[in-house]
Amino acid sequence: MKLFVQYWVKQTGIGLIFTLIFMLLGHLNYAQWRLIPGLSIADWYFLVCLLCFAFAKWVILEDNRDVKAPTIRRRRKRGLKKASDDTASVYEKMAKPARAPRLQAAPKTTLKWYWLVLLDIVLAFTSPLILGGFITYSLRHN
Repeated sequence: MKLFVQYWVKQTGIGLIFTLIFMLLGHLNYAQWRLIPGLSIADWYFLVCLLCFAFAKWVILEDNRDVKAPTIRRRRKRGLKKASDDTASVYEKMAKPARAPRLQAAPKTTLKWYWLVLLDIVLAFTSPLILGGFITYSLRHN
């Protein structure tokens, strides 16, 4: 993992900005344009979101471990041949095309700024859920 303290500080700062914006919008009295004092349950949830923000963003964008997800393998019927295979000459059998190479997933690329902003907004609300799912998956599949 080539991530340094600078990455974590930057992501925590971004999470702090979005979390503070949502907390201030929640405490704003829109009729008088004043802030309402006090802490609510939503404020505590956003504080937990702030703590989980950088880790959840790392899980989504930077985690490049090989995930061993279950795959569904279909059985192929054996014994089915084309009629032309029986009468084909040796040269025709040799000329059959080779199998295509196995496809690999494309590497993760950097996102445009608008996708990163949208991701930050979503993570400001859902980072504890994403991090909890990641930890649960990691414990069950390691």
